[in-house]
Amino acid sequence: MDTQTESVASNREFLDAYIKTGPETLAGKMLRHYWHPVCLSSNLKDIPYAVRMLGEDLVAFRGIDGKVGLVGAHCPHRGASLEYAHVRKQGLQCCYHGWTFTPQGRCIDMPLEPVGSRFRDEVRHLWYPAEEWGGMVWCYMGAGKDAPPPLPKIDILARTDGEISLAGGDIRQYSYLNFLENFMDIGHAFVLHMLLPPEVPPEVAPYNNDTVDCDFRNAIWKVIETHFGLKSIMVQNTADPEFKHMGTWSLALPTFYRFSGLGAGAAGLPPDFTDDRLEGAGMLRIIDDGNFELFRFSLTREGNYCGRLRKPGTQTGSLSGHLKVPDYDKRKYAGYEGVARMEDLVVQESQGVRRRDEFLVSSDVGVTLLRRLYRTSMRAVAEGGKPKRVVTDENGIIQVDTFKGKVRTVDAKIGPENMPSSENGRGLIRDRDGRLVFASGSVN
Repeated sequence: MDTQTESVASNREFLDAYIKTGPETLAGKMLRHYWHPVCLSSNLKDIPYAVRMLGEDLVAFRGIDGKVGLVGAHCPHRGASLEYAHVRKQGLQCCYHGWTFTPQGRCIDMPLEPVGSRFRDEVRHLWYPAEEWGGMVWCYMGAGKDAPPPLPKIDILARTDGEISLAGGDIRQYSYLNFLENFMDIGHAFVLHMLLPPEVPPEVAPYNNDTVDCDFRNAIWKVIETHFGLKSIMVQNTADPEFKHMGTWSLALPTFYRFSGLGAGAAGLPPDFTDDRLEGAGMLRIIDDGNFELFRFSLTREGNYCGRLRKPGTQTGSLSGHLKVPDYDKRKYAGYEGVARMEDLVVQESQGVRRRDEFLVSSDVGVTLLRRLYRTSMRAVAEGGKPKRVVTDENGIIQVDTFKGKVRTVDAKIGPENMPSSENGRGLIRDRDGRLVFASGSVN
């Protein structure tokens, strides 16, 4: 057994290796088998864009031809930052001595060297394959970068039946795994995100089912491995035994999360008025072991509801709590209660990396399964193999399960198969009279 295989042999050793992201770490090598988000397309103008990815300092840029590139942040000549380089027709030119690099890291010009010098042919700068798709720039940092695997496309960014909104810039100063584990820990939503009773706006109250049983112990909750990663399935009782309230939350590797419902309560939980076509998603840029950037996506169509009736092009939401803060509350995040994003930030940041001291229980099954998937994938990489593969459809798109709302009891599917999608009006929507159309019904 080699050293890296030994590093995942015991649980304590695994927990230490699990949180690492650098190029020489086992988890970092595992993560480099996947494509990762770099930045929004709108971040790339006519100057370089500094970005840290998986513990490596890099510079992204858009060439004169419009194509994107990603290279090491420091010129191999004297170490000047290429953040201050100039975008030229041939590539990126260091502002210090003019060494110029193509997106593939080839040095094609050394203007201070003698005419005829071929020393530039011996220089190869750090680079990674980069692609632009869906309003974002992506990179592949693994082996075989001269012929990288195809970029798996994110389902929500491929949609054409609504308006896509993208937002970045939310930098968190803690491990990205705190976020992913929180996403797989659905039980926390029944406590943390219900600290304040959710309110049902009067204009949608006639269509809301207030009989959904929100006692976690009465629900059916399963966490299942799928072709894209993992998903949680929650089935709750209603007063009508023929209907259940059902929600699925999906995590596609390496860091793409997807859910439906962004309402006044918790994402994906009752009140269920948010099941009228409002869909959310996000992805993490792993900066290093203790930092990440959160990108958020949303799909809106006419009739969406999130605090008010929405039309495409409108924005809602804030990262602050709703409670009035007394003057004696000097905590960093005083009055955090009332907004799920803020509540999550507070607990995730406060956790640190104290995984060795945890006492996991039955409601931590999502966290346990995520760690098991990582451990299996890390072991495969240590033995020269590959981690879990993300399967796409015939169009190269990751189709994940994001069902939320009422469903006939006989139609509730608890397994890896996706529930009906909302794409092009399928799944749960409201009809012209404001009534819900169920998963097995037709769209009026």
